[in-house]
Amino acid sequence: MKRFKPAKQLPNGFSMPLLAACQQFLQQEGVQAKLQWNEQEVFVSFDGWWLTSSFISQARLREGRCQLVQYAARLRIFGQFGQTLPANWLFAMNYGETKAVALLKLIRVLHLINHLGRNGRHLPLRIDVDPRICHAYSDRIVDFTARLLETLEFPASQLPLLLFLDDRTSELGLSLLRRYRQLGHKLGLGDFGETAQDLQRLWRLDTDGVALAPRFTRRAVMYPQVRGQLLELMPQLVAQGFSLAVEEVACSNTLELAQHLGADCLSGPLLSERLKRQKAERELDLSSLSG
Repeated sequence: MKRFKPAKQLPNGFSMPLLAACQQFLQQEGVQAKLQWNEQEVFVSFDGWWLTSSFISQARLREGRCQLVQYAARLRIFGQFGQTLPANWLFAMNYGETKAVALLKLIRVLHLINHLGRNGRHLPLRIDVDPRICHAYSDRIVDFTARLLETLEFPASQLPLLLFLDDRTSELGLSLLRRYRQLGHKLGLGDFGETAQDLQRLWRLDTDGVALAPRFTRRAVMYPQVRGQLLELMPQLVAQGFSLAVEEVACSNTLELAQHLGADCLSGPLLSERLKRQKAERELDLSSLSG
């Protein structure tokens, strides 16, 4: 596949010493995979598939202006002929424990090395942790993550984690939360509102924040009764100190609802377009000043 034709030189922003350190680190951890790069990213071949990272901009909206506050990492999977697959497809395969853990470690390295190369160090990177599709192996890479961050000299406070839990993984989620919190990570509860037990789970976990389930948000835009429930609950949670993230914001109605709820972290097509427009405006202003 043309996209994954290796380049001779690293893309701008990437560091060869840092890349070499990550490759050596993976080998020490028993992960036999070679990091490669093209003109824009680091990627790797795993079990016949190409794996790499993409990033979603997450912003805060103040007085009509977007402020970029962090990125959220997403795994991208490509076949040899360019076909793409949902990220959870790979996890759903019946890998044995050793291979599944190696895969999770490799993905975490990919996300961090690409974030540092493409986005820099000044903004946090959110990692989503989903024990439901990782065969409950997520607890096996907590200490690995700590060692990786030490290798990259990237503080745990800059790597917030979003947990996705259900009834089967609540106990594992509580264990993960305690271990990651001890290491200095901020933690959130993802897909909030997807199940009836989410509020009870929030009180028990006492995370730093929640990310609303996109389906819940869409229902609130469409149905006044659901919207009323959200408007009654979420501002109370925000007032108690929980941060609120609303994702997949694609229209002004969703954006308006998110603002009424007190959301302080927004993402989606509408926010991405605003950020691009603001960046273009700044570049135009700088160009006119220099001219």
